[in-house]
Amino acid sequence: MTSRLPRTLAALLAASLLLAACASTPATQFYTLEALSASGTSTSTSAVRIGHVTVPELVDRPQMVLRSGSNQVNLLEQRRWAESLRSAIARVVAANLAVPGSTATATTTTTTATTTVDIDVDRFDSQLGVAVDLSATWHIRPAAGSVRSGSMRWHEPVSGNDYADLAAAHSRALAELSRQIAAAVDTPP
Repeated sequence: MTSRLPRTLAALLAASLLLAACASTPATQFYTLEALSASGTSTSTSAVRIGHVTVPELVDRPQMVLRSGSNQVNLLEQRRWAESLRSAIARVVAANLAVPGSTATATTTTTTATTTVDIDVDRFDSQLGVAVDLSATWHIRPAAGSVRSGSMRWHEPVSGNDYADLAAAHSRALAELSRQIAAAVDTPP
């Protein structure tokens, strides 16, 4: 009987440690990207539809991905995007292009629009407390006329050291992308 006692104690100790580890797991936090149209993001006077949006596979996941070195990233299990980045980017850019009081209309649906903009995000890197780096290419497909393309690289500083500040920096970077797309849409070919 004495040989069972150490096994039982070991099993109880292991179960206790497992329960303690589960009880101390931090809660998952969710973050969103927000449109900044109130700050006058767009000057576009054309109706715009956001078409296809691509993002790098590296960040195309629910977890926030932080760059921690030139060849290293960290996936944050407890820090997650509330929606896919593709959906969030389309939603935010469309909202930024539809500035209240302007003649621009933007949508992510398939309604009739004069111009469709496809966005290819090549880089959407995050460094907590440092910056967000956005690199993107867009293709403007007007209802009549030829396809035009443009691109940008943007470095947006993060104003604080928490994840909400990081999400806000992502939103500001998308506001700049929206400004550049709006200018390209309104520039004659």
